Amino acid sequence: MVAIALIAGLTVWFVTGCSRDDTGPAMTAAFASDAAIVSEGEVDSLPDRVGHEVFWAGERPASEVEMSDDDAGNIHLRYLTGGAAAGSAAQTFLDVGTYPFKGAFRTTRALTNQPRLTKVKFGKAVGFYDTDRPYSVILAFPSQPDLQIEVYHPKKGGALDVVRSGDIVPVP
Repeated sequence: MVAIALIAGLTVWFVTGCSRDDTGPAMTAAFASDAAIVSEGEVDSLPDRVGHEVFWAGERPASEVEMSDDDAGNIHLRYLTGGAAAGSAAQTFLDVGTYPFKGAFRTTRALTNQPRLTKVKFGKAVGFYDTDRPYSVILAFPSQPDLQIEVYHPKKGGALDVVRSGDIVPVP
């Protein structure tokens, strides 16, 4: 069971963050095709709609929240600035992804001990980032053992700054 959870966690990590380089990734077609700007009320209703908690970085000045999801229940909330259109392929924005899978907390905790990964402690959360590509921080909370959260920021170390700021919380 632990092996299956590790495989699931690694798969999510590789699909969402591992391939990112200094220029940032383009969103996958699945996310870009259904991306839409959402109001605060729509963000607030996401957990009821998708059946699990959804994490975000709160309201951000001078930004609009773009939401995209897929059939697996993965949710991305991107903070678009500068008049960027929903679905923009440019990954020059803060992005908070919530990924549901069984054993996410256990898997994330196990991954923190891997070479090239730097362990991150945030309250009771455990997480890590790739020291070669410090654009994404992967987190999991013991209170939500079947959810993994990814915080992406286009600036090196920016995701870690957002995590350490305490802004990553479940939507109200």
